Amino acid sequence: MEFLVRIFGIIGLILCIIPFQFKKHKHIVLCKMVSEISFAVQYFLLGGFMGVAGAFTGAWIDLVSGLRNFLFYKFVEKKWSTTPVIIVFALVVIALGVTSWSGWLSLLPILAKLLTTVSYGMKNERLLRLITLPSCILWVAYNCYIGTWEAAIADCLALISILIAMYKFDYKKKATSEMEEA
Repeated sequence: MEFLVRIFGIIGLILCIIPFQFKKHKHIVLCKMVSEISFAVQYFLLGGFMGVAGAFTGAWIDLVSGLRNFLFYKFVEKKWSTTPVIIVFALVVIALGVTSWSGWLSLLPILAKLLTTVSYGMKNERLLRLITLPSCILWVAYNCYIGTWEAAIADCLALISILIAMYKFDYKKKATSEMEEA
């Protein structure tokens, strides 16, 4: 069983790093959708078959986040406001956190998902990356505590990927345009 836990963690790891190197919102959220579902399966296996306390909170929240990301993709594609999706999924994350509460550790994935619920709902990729940064830090702490090392490494690498993307798409682009204006 531990082998399956690690396989889903590795799939999640790979798909957690890649999306921030995409420039377009739809590519970011669709890739994150598959990553979240992979990690949800990993957490369900950890909680159900290996008895790791606190793993179900992460599992349910990641599973719901996969659906959330798909809806953000559709809403942005149709040029609809994502505010209703943000509100509904923030409430769902809080409800899932309360119903799967297993102590103060459960706050980490709840807060992390609330941050990404806001960030992935933004059409502005720069803000999406910026608001996702603290979420990565919360997930690193949660994953280290419950022993999902692939997910902890993925979140560290995602943090680095976000910083690279911010430099590549935001800072470098801004510096180049300012130089052209001068």
